[in-house]
Amino acid sequence: MVKLISSLCSFIFLIPNLVHAADFCIDVNSKKGWQGMTLPDGNIRRVSYAGSWSVISGMYKPVGPRGYSGADAKKLGPLYGYKFDQSYSFGEMLVRDQTGRIVPFAEFAALAVNTPDPAGNYAFRINDVDLALWDNAGAIRVCISM
Repeated sequence: MVKLISSLCSFIFLIPNLVHAADFCIDVNSKKGWQGMTLPDGNIRRVSYAGSWSVISGMYKPVGPRGYSGADAKKLGPLYGYKFDQSYSFGEMLVRDQTGRIVPFAEFAALAVNTPDPAGNYAFRINDVDLALWDNAGAIRVCISM
């Protein structure tokens, strides 16, 4: 009986090594352009984020990866020429996949868990042109659990 319990305990301690999940994280800085991450073969279980950033630091409150909406978005409206991609909100996190396709972070996060083979290079950035990055502040940490 003692030998059986000992064997079971040994097996239980091995389980975490057999089922090994990995987190791949990147701190996406609002003052930099495209910032890259490489993902290995496997399945994405979860995409998460933490932190916030702002465009024109001190004038606009920090936001998450969905960028500005409401009154702040309206005030930023006349500056639309400073958006990296006109299709998305100021301050929104953009993701470029290995094919060069650019999508907002929310779409990337929703689709990533259903991607059969996510291996490859990805890049992340704030939706603000390179010329206007100097007055931004903050960073958003993106973690992909596989």
